[in-house]
Amino acid sequence: MQRIRIVLSLLFASLLATAQDKPLPVAADVKTGKLANGLTYYIRKNQEPKNRAELRLVVNAGSILETDKQVGLAHFVEHMSFNGTANFKKQELVDFLEKSGVNFGADLNAYTGFDETVYELQVPTDSPAVYRKAMQILEDWAHQVSFEPAEIQKERGVIIEEWRLGRGAEARLRDKFFPVILKGSQYAKRIPIGTRANIDTAHANMITGFYKDWYRPDLQAVIVVGDVDIAETEKMIREHFEKIPAAVQPKPRKKYSIPAFTETRTAILTDPEQPYNVIQIYYMQPEIPPAHTELQYRASIVRELFNQMMSSRLDEIAQKPDAPFLFGNSSYGSFIGDKDAFSLLAVAKTGKDIKAAMQTLLTENERVKQYGFVQSELDRAVKASLSRMENLYNERDKIKSAELLQELIRNYLKGESIPGIEYEYELYKKFLPGIRLQEVNSLIAQWIKPANRSVVITAPEKEKTGLITVKEAVALLNKPVGKLKPYQDKVNAGPLLPAEPVAGKVVKEQQYESIGTTEWTLSNGARVILKPTTFKNDDIQLSAISWGGASLYSDAEHANAANAAAIASIGGIGNLDIQSLQKEMAGKNCYIAPSIGLYMQGMSGSSTTKDLETALQLLYGYFAAPRKDEAMFNVMLQQMRAQLVNKDNDPGSVFSDSVSYIMSNYHPRRKPYTTATLQQLNLDRAFEIYKERFSQGGQFLFTIVGNFTTEGIKPLVEKYIASLPAAQKPDNWKDIGLRSPSGVIKKVIRKGKENKASVKIFFTGNAGTYNDLEDLQLSQLCKAMGIRLREILREDAGGVYGVGVSGGISKEPVPEYSISIQFGCAPENVDKLTALVMEEISLVKKQGVAPVNVEKVIAEQTRSLENDVKENSYWRYRLEQAFFRNQDPNRIPEAPAQVKKLTVDKTRELANRFFNEQQMASFILLPELK
Repeated sequence: MQRIRIVLSLLFASLLATAQDKPLPVAADVKTGKLANGLTYYIRKNQEPKNRAELRLVVNAGSILETDKQVGLAHFVEHMSFNGTANFKKQELVDFLEKSGVNFGADLNAYTGFDETVYELQVPTDSPAVYRKAMQILEDWAHQVSFEPAEIQKERGVIIEEWRLGRGAEARLRDKFFPVILKGSQYAKRIPIGTRANIDTAHANMITGFYKDWYRPDLQAVIVVGDVDIAETEKMIREHFEKIPAAVQPKPRKKYSIPAFTETRTAILTDPEQPYNVIQIYYMQPEIPPAHTELQYRASIVRELFNQMMSSRLDEIAQKPDAPFLFGNSSYGSFIGDKDAFSLLAVAKTGKDIKAAMQTLLTENERVKQYGFVQSELDRAVKASLSRMENLYNERDKIKSAELLQELIRNYLKGESIPGIEYEYELYKKFLPGIRLQEVNSLIAQWIKPANRSVVITAPEKEKTGLITVKEAVALLNKPVGKLKPYQDKVNAGPLLPAEPVAGKVVKEQQYESIGTTEWTLSNGARVILKPTTFKNDDIQLSAISWGGASLYSDAEHANAANAAAIASIGGIGNLDIQSLQKEMAGKNCYIAPSIGLYMQGMSGSSTTKDLETALQLLYGYFAAPRKDEAMFNVMLQQMRAQLVNKDNDPGSVFSDSVSYIMSNYHPRRKPYTTATLQQLNLDRAFEIYKERFSQGGQFLFTIVGNFTTEGIKPLVEKYIASLPAAQKPDNWKDIGLRSPSGVIKKVIRKGKENKASVKIFFTGNAGTYNDLEDLQLSQLCKAMGIRLREILREDAGGVYGVGVSGGISKEPVPEYSISIQFGCAPENVDKLTALVMEEISLVKKQGVAPVNVEKVIAEQTRSLENDVKENSYWRYRLEQAFFRNQDPNRIPEAPAQVKKLTVDKTRELANRFFNEQQMASFILLPELK
């Protein structure tokens, strides 16, 4: 059999080699060019979102190019680019952009990798002045960063806090296994964040030296994608970047490699804060160059199909109670540097299961090696791939600019071809039908080899006794698996629904012409809100919601009520278990997810236009034909147990759970889950609760927004929604007494090994009555406070990497306000930074927020709304909430005007009302005492 497979593989390879091959073109709508100094540029016009452009400065240099004395300084340079340039003094750059509606961190950011540094900027293009200044910012980043000594010193603290924020079990374990699996490679020694010691002490000349050496036009690309004039943009790029002199005697941009090796590199590690038992096996391969011809592109599709099928097999195993792992995956892809890897990954249920999990991974890969996949698996993978590409093709003129520019970045850095979605879709249609099992099956033998093999096993410290040894792990890899049985693709085929619904009728219709919305009342009493849109070509968002939720059940039954939707959804629908349902859904682009909250229950989902009926069948099925599955319930219990058994190892989880419990005034429903909680879960009771919550489809409000027509969707609504049981006695929610605590609370929690602290400060209390505008303005006040505290704690004090401020007013069970302020820092700086926060609160109470920050918040939210109102998800949520809460939906378009009502005086009034120090809770997470 193996000989036949090899012969067939060679035959297919021969046929492909003699087939006509064609180079992949560059998409016609991408303008590319190279300046005389070596700088590359890309421009693509795209109108989603309208009046916006995504700008990137891509530098083909990252931490891999650092010298031993420059460790971490590529990232340091990135930080300094925001701290003063030739045309923008310290803070001027961020100030200018924030006043223009650019959101720091979301629209304005950067990142440093091993091999590249990328600066990100989204700006409005309906203001020519802002757009031109944005291009000046890119030019300044490229060659005119100031590196003022005082700012370098301040920024050390910020970067140290970013480094500190990333410390924990994951970082400690990575520091140990990277030198093992990347031995002899520069990548093992150049983690982009660098080292604490070097960040703290590196001389300024070392920082500026990296910038001078590597920030040069022959290693840079400017990318612009958005609602722009291509000719004008190209002119601007030339004006700004042609004048940058070419590098004189530039250092060669060396490409680093991972040397080949023959031994099996193994790292078996434990850490007291590691929450899971993780197995990673890497079979490193020479990097497959990006596809530049059609046949090379076809080969990449074959690898994609392999990955899909292998993942599906392992997912199926993970969904069995006797599986040794919670999750398993095998796939081929890019690894690091000049290497790809065939990677095997599993999360074992316990430390004792590591060996069995590893054996299962190896066995299933060997099964594919011996027998290959079966035709039904390939058919499903082909369906899924073609459906995905069809959706991308249908949305080709509605894809966001931020998504489109990613392949341009990869083209510059990696040489990835950019033929365009139209061309790629045609290639999928051309090649997918002709891909044969033998081609996919032959891949694994090329990848699984004893050389260039690495194993990494990480586990909680308490699993150390009895953990698999290096010798055992290597022996397991080398041990012949033996002859296996072929995989049986078990499919419980059949319709999604066990019986056809008996259609009801639309009995009443009301139009809301000003917002293009229709309300239907159905014969079963359900209401359906419909808004046809053209925001996307192939997208429909839908939801269902009604009152009740877990509040209708006792505290003793809360665990069953809170998990009932998850328990029902993993059971499948009708006669189809979850595995059969997943296989039946191959090639379908839709999903529906039921949920039960504290005060309400509902469903949410999305669909392409052609799969809308399938989505509504799923929705009907989760209402009328949920399936109870004891085996999957046991799988869920095992997964939850594995998550909970080591949860207390993680300082972040302990802190978060403690804060949540205390801020609920120790309400039993906010008590953190433990393994003992799982004993409360009962399949029969949870399933019964689920059916109770979804037994009266007629009491639900359904909202559907997207690319459909009301006449076209009407028969589907009548068949799958109007057919649901009418509400005999509509439910309401119950007040279970969940409230924030009163008075002043101060708690210090000690957990963790790293020398870092987390601070959370809350202001809570009764808000009296709920008001949409007041809720909005409280959130705006918090946004403005966040801007100012970032300046104080990060830019001035250098004490944090970031600070989060959020706030709002809840509606149920009573109107309560809640404001949270949180940041991470060095333990010794907690008191100082907290004092700075309180000083700023006191100042805002006296003077209100600075006018400039009010201006920034209004600008950013106004710009954000310009995009939001063209999103189906925005309208789905806003319409749902308006109709569900009996508010006037015609007021939804007033949102931009509401945003602009914030004033300095209003911020002062809100601050005095809501920053009540008699209703304040502060929590500090500190490391354990040594």
